[in-house]
Amino acid sequence: MPRRRFVSALVGGLAVTLAAAGAVPAIGQPAHPSHPRHPSHPTHPPRLPKRPPAPPVAAPASFAVGQLQTQTPGSTGCGTNVAGEPSIHVSKANLVALGSEDGLGGGSEFWAGHQARGTSPAAACALTYEGQPNAVGGVGLSGGDVDIAIAPVQDPTAHKYRIYVASLNLASVNVATSIDDGKTFSQVPVVVGVPGDDRDWIAASGASTALLSYHDVATGNIDVLRSDDGGQTFTQSSRVIPDSDYKSGANQHGNLVIDHVNTKGAAAGQFWAYQSFVAPSTSSGASFNEAFLGVSNDGGATWTDKAIPCTTKFGANGLDHNFPDVSVAPNGNLFYAVSNDKAVYVAMSTNHGDTWTCSNALSTGSQAIFPWLVATNSGVDLVYYGAQGTGANQLWSVYFAETLVQSVTGHWTTTKVVDVHKGPVCESGFSCNGNRQLFDDFGVDTDQSGWAHIAYSHDSPNLGGQNTYTGYAVQTGGTAIGAPN
Repeated sequence: MPRRRFVSALVGGLAVTLAAAGAVPAIGQPAHPSHPRHPSHPTHPPRLPKRPPAPPVAAPASFAVGQLQTQTPGSTGCGTNVAGEPSIHVSKANLVALGSEDGLGGGSEFWAGHQARGTSPAAACALTYEGQPNAVGGVGLSGGDVDIAIAPVQDPTAHKYRIYVASLNLASVNVATSIDDGKTFSQVPVVVGVPGDDRDWIAASGASTALLSYHDVATGNIDVLRSDDGGQTFTQSSRVIPDSDYKSGANQHGNLVIDHVNTKGAAAGQFWAYQSFVAPSTSSGASFNEAFLGVSNDGGATWTDKAIPCTTKFGANGLDHNFPDVSVAPNGNLFYAVSNDKAVYVAMSTNHGDTWTCSNALSTGSQAIFPWLVATNSGVDLVYYGAQGTGANQLWSVYFAETLVQSVTGHWTTTKVVDVHKGPVCESGFSCNGNRQLFDDFGVDTDQSGWAHIAYSHDSPNLGGQNTYTGYAVQTGGTAIGAPN
């Protein structure tokens, strides 16, 4: 048998290797002309491998923006307010619930309205001012660090989704609840079991269960309280970090979320809960250079703390700028956002935080801080404050980044929503001496159709002003990403 030799020829841009005992046949001719193919077996061109379809790309988004009014309770419309550091969530009935703080002693403000769809009728001035959940007439011990949660199941009597508004109450927490879409609230002025706290977060499960987390001032740990009576009473159930762990006294905690959909792997009758925080990666570390996730599969009774190792590659400057933020998609996948004071990054886990994949920097400009995100089965919406320039001429804006795949390495379409601040930003809380108009965080959620709703802080009365107001942005165009968890 003659030795075969292999010769490469270029066919249609592809290198095709031919085996031959003699001369290389001409392209398009049979390899053995002395044995022509039977007419019933014609020569076919080589089949090219099918390319996978390109992942979908979000269209640039458009938004309607406006300053919410506090002059006329019970009325819609834009106007003026003096609130900042807002929280926003959208119920399963597409009720947009937006709360913001007036500062300790001043209480909080609340706006609500049924609004969905990414079309021009969606309006930034369509929310109704419902008054103050955590104060009366602008006076109350609360008014700091507002967070909102909405029950995923309707109250069996009121047939409405219960709304929780938590607010810092000097040495404790005030939790106000509503079962009539925010028209009226009942208050728990002092949550039992809180000796002294900072930065409260709240999440809801079922029709009447809620978890409340906060920084314990005495220990530095993250304490968790639970209510099973619709927020009428709370009792301490656990701490996220073991007291013996070095991170218990050295951490910055972020938001708290509950999975409303997935119960596989959870204790019987309980739910998965997730608490974000950042801390040093080692006991001798000085900066909060690694992100962590507290994971509970028993409704907040016990926690396992899981590191996100890939965040250390960009965490040398610390990841507490300001709060880390976690979102759980309806299919259970987790997305986690952080800022290292220069750029914003997102991590993803598909196994309750056991393993993670991190993105590259997703922001542009000279600086990006205070990220917040919401994940669905069809993608992720991410917002952050991003800056162009430096110093007194630094211009800060709300940026909206969207991906249409459950991945942190795919394409993100970024849109500038609105300019909000001019000058530097102080991130040191009460120790700031100016430049604190953006406070510490803001938020985004999607309605049941997947259109984004954003609550943000803004210089008042205009860019460069020394005071703050709360603004609302509703997506009017672009691409919807589906319902959240």
